Amino acid sequence: MEKSFKQLMKDYFNFTNGERKAFVIVLSAVLLIAIAPLVLFDGTPRQQTDFTLLENLEANDTALNVNPRDDREQYQDYPERTYAQNRFVFNPNIISLNELKTLGFKPSIAERILKFRNAGGKFKVKSDLYKIYGINIVFVESLLPYIDLPEQLPVQVENSKAPSTLFKPFVPAAIDLNTADTVALNRLRGIGNKLSQRIVNFREKLGGFYSLEQLNEVYGLNPEVIESIKPRFNNQLKPFRLININIVTVEELGQHPYLNKTLAQIIVNYRTQHGAFESKDELLNVKVLDEKTFEKLKNYLIL
Repeated sequence: MEKSFKQLMKDYFNFTNGERKAFVIVLSAVLLIAIAPLVLFDGTPRQQTDFTLLENLEANDTALNVNPRDDREQYQDYPERTYAQNRFVFNPNIISLNELKTLGFKPSIAERILKFRNAGGKFKVKSDLYKIYGINIVFVESLLPYIDLPEQLPVQVENSKAPSTLFKPFVPAAIDLNTADTVALNRLRGIGNKLSQRIVNFREKLGGFYSLEQLNEVYGLNPEVIESIKPRFNNQLKPFRLININIVTVEELGQHPYLNKTLAQIIVNYRTQHGAFESKDELLNVKVLDEKTFEKLKNYLIL
């Protein structure tokens, strides 16, 4: 006998206790998955990371053939800034390795400059130093006044038989020893802050230099350094402060580096006893004044 439709439906959808429990678990899991996004997120659209800038930077590095490690090294806080007092005029085509280091170049860069020269390379203008791989551009810019090379090459004239006549080598301007300040003196090789100040102080006490040889009288100034810097000075020197030997006081005369208070007193006493000096040579009559001192002192005397 065929089952009724109601009985068939009952038989088909009838579950055991185990099947009911499994159905409830599956249904609960589906509901949790469905509502989880609503619970965990506030519904605000999330902004995606924009990698465009990073991709552009990577593309630029590739185009410029920049080594990222060298790039970081180039722009870090360089120790060259502490070498300002060691600066001097130099030609990168002939300067030695040790001199490059003295100027403040990193050892690796100094060696790279020498390798460039040994391979036949030559620096023709100041800006050629920028071509050295890894060199600090800011540091080179601070050295431009000291580089013994032209700013640019001379313009070549077509059909000229002697284009070299247009080229004038870089020649540093001559320094006037009687007017130069400590900054100008400090740029000379072998002259630091202390020596430049001593030169100026001695010059003021003298009343000016009359000879470059007087630099040998500056305390602590090495004779070898003096010989190396002499070509940088103007040889035409004249003292800027002179002493009138017939009216000068003991105190004023005794302050000159070539005299002392005792010798100044003897000179003034001689003048008082014998009258005004008629010539500088008359000072030789003062027996305690030796001829060597007189030869130096007479350059500062007037009558």
